[in-house]
Amino acid sequence: MVFSNRFAISVEFTSKHNNENWPLTVVYAPCTLARKREFLEWFGNISMPEQIDWLVVGDFNLLRKPEDINREGAYLNEIFLFNEAISKLDLIEFPLHDRQFTWTNK
Repeated sequence: MVFSNRFAISVEFTSKHNNENWPLTVVYAPCTLARKREFLEWFGNISMPEQIDWLVVGDFNLLRKPEDINREGAYLNEIFLFNEAISKLDLIEFPLHDRQFTWTNK
């Protein structure tokens, strides 16, 4: 194990193909507004070196777009903060096989 806290656990993998190492972080973000803000503060301030290939997966309990809202209680500010963190970390979303969305259970 490389890292763990109350929001995530990271492990490092080594490719058998070329011996390159890369970290995988599995996230489970909280559901309450206050804890989501705490998570976003932590997530947006991760300092991952640019040359490292990093994968982040998990249940973020957050949305990327207002049109993804499928129930009351989603806050536009959370969407903004989540997208800001993703942008700051220079992450690229890629869809899971046969799934249109990877950020929601819609």
